Formats: sequence, structure tokens, C-alpha cells
Amino acid sequence: AIHGHSSRSNKQFVAVDCSTFSASLLESELFGHVKGSFTGAVKNKPGVFQIANGGTLFLDEIANLSLEIQGKLLRVIETRQYKPVGGDHPQKTDMRIIAATNRDLKQMVANNEFRSDLFYRLYVLPIEIPPLRERKDDIPKLAYHFLRLFSKEIGRRIQGFSDEALDALIHYDWPGNVRQLKNVVERLVIMCDEKVLCYRHLSSNLHLGSREDHGPIPETLQDLKTAKQVVLDKNYRPIERAFLVKALEGSDGNITRAAKRVGMQRSNFSALMKKHDLSSLSG
Repeated sequence: AIHGHSSRSNKQFVAVDCSTFSASLLESELFGHVKGSFTGAVKNKPGVFQIANGGTLFLDEIANLSLEIQGKLLRVIETRQYKPVGGDHPQKTDMRIIAATNRDLKQMVANNEFRSDLFYRLYVLPIEIPPLRERKDDIPKLAYHFLRLFSKEIGRRIQGFSDEALDALIHYDWPGNVRQLKNVVERLVIMCDEKVLCYRHLSSNLHLGSREDHGPIPETLQDLKTAKQVVLDKNYRPIERAFLVKALEGSDGNITRAAKRVGMQRSNFSALMKKHDLSSLSG
């Protein structure tokens, strides 16, 4: 969207996943290489700095760059020049760089895992995107966008989701965020022969279970208590654990601060942690 609405929109948009290459291959991918610079370099190859010249370069998972590549990237950003692997003469480039990561770069800087000078050079206009579970209003829009996309691509005429299926999509946690939602919708479109995607199709893909199948009906009070405990363990325990993890993350792992944050006694909070086999980052 940034590229498409900019003055660079008529030039290339180049995306590189920094997690899919080794350090040596990534350097060649970014800077290009000249013939004979290493085994297998049988001809000159332009790097993405050359391909994206005048346009936009999107560096996904930038936290996976080695410190050596980080230093070279910083020099490119500051000088707008680079040398292909094995090359002698610098080449000029003019591009917009957009970088993304799901890791905490500030913490990585503190741990000396990411260069502070590169971090502050990139940290011009930060855009923080909350996880999908925290922006549930986006789920129906994204789900229908992917449904139209894959229906056209695969050649299916699927009209939409049932109310029950859409409600399940909205209330699912989506640990894989938008990528997971996209993959699920694509799989549903491939497998479904009906015009409407219903809860039954969704449950088998997200392991939601059947809403109609509650197991055998309890015959005694003890059976009822056992069934209640099973339901609690299945549905409440994950929520309770997520509650603890969120409190700890918001308090840098400090149990005392986390307990105070959520309004609990430290001893009770610690007992819950023990129940879920959780440990803290600090006292």
C-alpha cells in the first residue's frame, strides 16, 4: 500500500525474506555478484539493490540478518552505494526500504543481537501491527478477501461463510495471524464443493470440534462433575495460561509486578504459574 500510493509506484516492488537465505546467499541476493566471484557464479547476477533501484525494497524478517550483513546494509542506506560480491566498483541505488519483523528489535539491540545504528536508521516511521486476535473486526474483511481471491484463482463459485462459520473465525485465536487465516481459507476453497462454507468445513481445519457432539450425556452427579471438569480443562485452562503469560510479558517476567498488575496476591499468582509449568524471567 505504501509503495502503491507513492511516487515510486511505477517502479519495482521487491520483497526479500531474510530468513530463507544463509548469510553468504543473502549477501549475493542483496548485492548481486560478478561472474567467478565464488563457486557456481557462472555469470553476473544483479542483486535486489539494483532491481529495486527507483522503487521499494521490502525486507521481511529483518531480525534474521547477521551482524555482518547488518553493517553492510547500513552503509548502503547511508551512502546509497554498494558493491556486488566479487566486484571492484561501487554502484548507486535509490530505493525506499521497508523492513518488518515479529521480534522485539529494541530488546535485540540491548542483547547486542542487532546493531543499534541500523535500528535507529530504520526506525523512522514505525508501524506496529497488532496480532489478528486483537483486531477481530478485520477478520471478516480478510476472510472474504481471501475467499474471493482463491475462488477466482481455483475456479470455484463459493458465495461466502455461514454465520456460525464466520463467528468461529472471529473468535479463533489465530496464532499464525493473517498467514494462517489465508492458508485456512485457501484450503477450504480447494476442498469445499458447496456454495457456502459452514462450521463443519471449518472445524476440521482448525480442530474446533463439533458443536453438536458433547460426548455421552452424564447419568450421575459424579459423571456431571467429571464432564464439567473436562470442559473446564479443555476451554478454560488455555485462557488461564494466556492470562498469566500476558501478565508476565507486560512486567518483563517479574512475578511480583505481574501479580500486582492483575490484582492478585503474589503467592496465588505463583501457584497458578506452577499449575501451568510456567517460569519467570526474573524474581
